[in-house]
Amino acid sequence: MLCNSLNYAEILEAQKHLHELEYQHWLQYELFADQWWALVGVLVIPWFIWWKLVDETRTRIILAYGLYILFVVTAMDWLGVTMQLWIYPIKLLPIVPSILTLDWALLPVIHMLIYQYFPRWQSFLIAETICSVLLAFVGEPFAEWFGIYFVLHWYHIWSFPIYLLKTIFGKWLIENLVFRR
Repeated sequence: MLCNSLNYAEILEAQKHLHELEYQHWLQYELFADQWWALVGVLVIPWFIWWKLVDETRTRIILAYGLYILFVVTAMDWLGVTMQLWIYPIKLLPIVPSILTLDWALLPVIHMLIYQYFPRWQSFLIAETICSVLLAFVGEPFAEWFGIYFVLHWYHIWSFPIYLLKTIFGKWLIENLVFRR
């Protein structure tokens, strides 16, 4: 049985030790640091803005688009962190993956507001291209400078097409397969 093997017991022991180290690091260096407070704000403020600005007549389709974005960016971030392409050194809680703060608030809200305010394809593409440039070449370097994101084996220029393509596919998916217009 796999779980009873000596090798797996060593893996479990190493994971236990890693979690203890991460918890001690969180208590000593992350909790209540400036970056920690910034992540609290990034988790709360975008949703408050969205709640104030959302077009209530289109809430379902906008939320569907936002959930698509949330799912895609979380999966892509998890993959990038797992492959050690980049890291997020600050966590809100030691039991919550650090990527969730940006992926579950800031990015979905930004993209939902663009989706809402630029419903036509041409204006949507222009707005998302500008947003992708800003996220890849301003947002990511700022997050690095501020200490909440570090690239290990990644270049910001690689982020640009990913930011753009995920939104284009999402708009097409939501409007053509989920909510046919």
